[in-house]
Amino acid sequence: MPPPPRAGGRRGGEGAAAAPTGSAQELCHRRNFERARAAAAVPPPCLPPALRRPARPAPGGRLDGSRRGGPRGLASPARPPGGRTAVPVSARLSAGRSGRALTPEAFGLASEDTKKEVKQSQDLEKSGISRKNDLDLKEIVFVIQSQSNSFHAKRAEQLKKSILKQAADLTQELPSVLLLHQLAKQEGAWTILPLLPHFSVTYSRNSSWIFFCEEETRIQIPKLLETLSRYDPSKEWFLGKALHDEESTIIHHYAFSENPTVFKYPDFAAGWALSIPLVNKLTKRLKSESLKSDFTIDLKHEIALYIWDKGGGPPLTPVPEFCTDDVDFYCATTFHSFLPLCGKPVKKEDIFVAVKTCKKFHGDRIPIVKQTWESQASLIEYYSDYTENSIPTVDLGIPNTDRGHCGKTFAILERFLNHSQDKTAWLVIVDDDTLISIFRLQHLLSCYDSGEPVFLGERYGYGLGTGGYSYVTGGGGMVFSREAIRRLLASKCRCYSNDAPDDMVLGMCFSGLGIPVTHSPLFHQARPVDYPKDYLSHQVPISFHKHWNIDPVKVYFTWLAPTEEAKARQDTQKGFREEL
Repeated sequence: MPPPPRAGGRRGGEGAAAAPTGSAQELCHRRNFERARAAAAVPPPCLPPALRRPARPAPGGRLDGSRRGGPRGLASPARPPGGRTAVPVSARLSAGRSGRALTPEAFGLASEDTKKEVKQSQDLEKSGISRKNDLDLKEIVFVIQSQSNSFHAKRAEQLKKSILKQAADLTQELPSVLLLHQLAKQEGAWTILPLLPHFSVTYSRNSSWIFFCEEETRIQIPKLLETLSRYDPSKEWFLGKALHDEESTIIHHYAFSENPTVFKYPDFAAGWALSIPLVNKLTKRLKSESLKSDFTIDLKHEIALYIWDKGGGPPLTPVPEFCTDDVDFYCATTFHSFLPLCGKPVKKEDIFVAVKTCKKFHGDRIPIVKQTWESQASLIEYYSDYTENSIPTVDLGIPNTDRGHCGKTFAILERFLNHSQDKTAWLVIVDDDTLISIFRLQHLLSCYDSGEPVFLGERYGYGLGTGGYSYVTGGGGMVFSREAIRRLLASKCRCYSNDAPDDMVLGMCFSGLGIPVTHSPLFHQARPVDYPKDYLSHQVPISFHKHWNIDPVKVYFTWLAPTEEAKARQDTQKGFREEL
């Protein structure tokens, strides 16, 4: 078995240096919203040549077809979206229920000269937005980004029923509602791009839009129809709630490092849409050039990069009606933001926590664990290359390595299966610089059946365009049900060397066993500062990783520590999973 390459953005864990990695109020709301929507129609300024190539090369393969060349081998896309002349727009020039045009002052974007307002309206018409396109619900194909795990499949089915019920209430022909995990058995179906040819062949004749959403996305079908009807379906549209990096980040291989705010990518939780002409265009490209990416790290960013195609394709058009917070009446979509709870939280005694460490980090990383989350764990052991009774640590007889830790991880798995009590249902393996909330994990695990083979965490992919595999990235924490470990060790799938990347080898093994990765966005391979604030705002995170350039104790108590208020609030959420 040849060793797989390392994923970009990994690793800061043990054994490695900490590298950088009709009422008046309603009318007021509507006017404010129309102003925001009109603002989204303004072209981003053209960037000077100095900003058209990031100063910092980026490691890692991308879904945009570029090759991974190691830490110094890959330049980020040469032309940022700000340099495009074809402008994404998401606006109507009407306000409230009166239908009267807003003035340029209301946009905050133009002078008092009325001629400029007229020109802006003309520019909008040229860009492809019309005031209304007739759109039937049957012209929208809904794709729920579902997973095969029984809990997630059930949630996706409930959302499907909600969509179809709303359609029936509108007395319209029912739309197609697809569950992603049922569309293809191939490992990489969750990356979506490999499925676009299927969408093109099957739906391009009678459909206008492919609308994607997550299992917990809530959709107001009438509002969605109204929103999509503003866009000319004969043109190429990539619609979504826009996220952007506030600073260049290792997760995105330091793309657009001079000005990371210029590149927008969709928040999947709010839903996102592709027009059929764009689906057909992408399908043609996929047939002429296969996906050359090696690692899939952040799918939403990488899909946006692929669609943008270094300036040859459309950038994301922000759509204010695609929401993650139920903040106003105008939202076509919203998102459940609280932590899943499907009954009583799993007992602490049912979760065994294994911390991977080594002697050189005993003095600085282990005290952070003890100051923050250790007290939440009932069963915890520290696995090292050196026995230190004051911690205490357990020496597994596996020498420490500066690369992967496969030998150590498999020794932990065998120790758990053979020496822990049978009633301990779950094993969590974390690095010594992982910050985690065991309290929140207890809530999350209430939604999963420990009798099933569950391999849970933040999902990455390797070589998925060419028959690769998915894996749980180790820094955010890897969660195993006892049944998953039993099947893994019974298979005889093992490390090809002690310093092989443990998370990737586990991904290969579970893929071979037909046990899929179960993805949760609440686990994080990086620090809070590496993610957009808007993305984290609708999460109750379970973990973050790396101590580099942050105060880890402060990060823990800001983001992860349970409060009495949070405990009370989460206790009231029991049973919410039945509501759609």
